[in-house]
Amino acid sequence: MQLLTGGKDIIELVREITWSGDTKEVSRKLNFVIYQNDIDKLMPAVSINEGDDIIFKDDAGKAIFGGVIHKKDRKAAEKSFTFLAYDLLFYVNKSEISKIFNSTPEAITRSICNDLNIPVGSLASTNVKVYYPCLGKTAYEAIMIAYTQAGYQTGNVYIPIMKDINKLSIIQKGQYSNVVLEGTYNLEDSTYSVTSENVVNKVVITDKEGNAIRTLEDIDSMNKYGTIQKVYKTQDGKDSNVEAKALMHGIDKNGSVLALGDVRAISGYSVAVQESKSGLYGLFYIESDSHTFMDGKHEMSLTLAFENMMDEKELPTS
Repeated sequence: MQLLTGGKDIIELVREITWSGDTKEVSRKLNFVIYQNDIDKLMPAVSINEGDDIIFKDDAGKAIFGGVIHKKDRKAAEKSFTFLAYDLLFYVNKSEISKIFNSTPEAITRSICNDLNIPVGSLASTNVKVYYPCLGKTAYEAIMIAYTQAGYQTGNVYIPIMKDINKLSIIQKGQYSNVVLEGTYNLEDSTYSVTSENVVNKVVITDKEGNAIRTLEDIDSMNKYGTIQKVYKTQDGKDSNVEAKALMHGIDKNGSVLALGDVRAISGYSVAVQESKSGLYGLFYIESDSHTFMDGKHEMSLTLAFENMMDEKELPTS
């Protein structure tokens, strides 16, 4: 492995590295801790500050993270510094856009990246034209509004990532990472949980005065879990049936695994799991990942989903 800043490899000073991502947080981040002892004259002194670039390379020499350091903490008693860096999606999530768009999501994304001086990689092609006024939305929201609308027509699920470090790409979410986690080989622990706590199986649609118009029901769910009801009040400009259906909710299934690390297993992709004892067996979607590199060992913790869902952003109403 290599950890490069200012063209210098500081990996020998590093105590621990955590490389992580989450489909809800957008930007991947890198936490690392380095030793620094001013008294020890044999220890190389390094100067790392906020705003410095950082590149992390795996054992094969491939750059898997490129970003900017945004936070620095010093622990005097431990004689160590802790740094936090984000990739360039940090700026997409923090910056606001005010424009009227009338183009394809791929063209809209390219325009936004051009405004923010972010290099562009490969962008999922949709050939779907989208019109909307984007006023005071984050750049991430602006991109996902466009790709959400395209996804309704293409049936695909999209997510932005830094596929090539320092280049924003849009991929179809859920692509197979080619990683297999197997109970007797590289899978250390796994958890599978099912809950009906968030079930909604009945929605009453009312007019603006609160008078019931019609009701949506999931009879099988009601018989099994009891009746959990929501009320949807009709709103101008919105399809009450569509909005009411969106309130219906089934059981939640969640899984997590702890395994020997593989840099291909990151949020936005899928992984195969073969562990019959916990009930995790099949293809699952990685919603969050945390890779830890310490004392020559690489472990990863993955949060898995059973469905491939997009972070949908609806068209602005005004």
